[in-house]
Amino acid sequence: MKYLKPIILILLVFAAGICVGIVTTRYTIRRSIQQAVRRPELVRLRIERDLTRELDLTPDQQGKLEDILVTMQREIATARQERQFRFRAIIADAQRRISDILTPEQRVKFEKIQAEYGLAPGAQGPGLQRFQRLRNRPQETP
Repeated sequence: MKYLKPIILILLVFAAGICVGIVTTRYTIRRSIQQAVRRPELVRLRIERDLTRELDLTPDQQGKLEDILVTMQREIATARQERQFRFRAIIADAQRRISDILTPEQRVKFEKIQAEYGLAPGAQGPGLQRFQRLRNRPQETP
């Protein structure tokens, strides 16, 4: 009986830690998403920076990559305004164009990066399955 109070206290502290962790994680993710929606150029710059570093792109390739990503960003913004679900086609086109500017060695690395994030052509990761459900949802008529 004398150990019951310390055990309960430890369990309460543990439960409080879990709750704080969940709330903090949700807040951080929500904030990141809001920032990405408000300032999509930051997402583009991050993708550009990461691909440049991981694929060891030449300055010429960096310029072409920037053009591709800017075009993709514009097309996605247009699709969002028109409420069209053609994001997958836009991203697939950008991936194909990026792959075209890479050397064979860089292309292999790029394909590994795509597979890691479930973005490889034909991939059916959990994120893409959710996307398919959204795409197949009946459109609401105003």
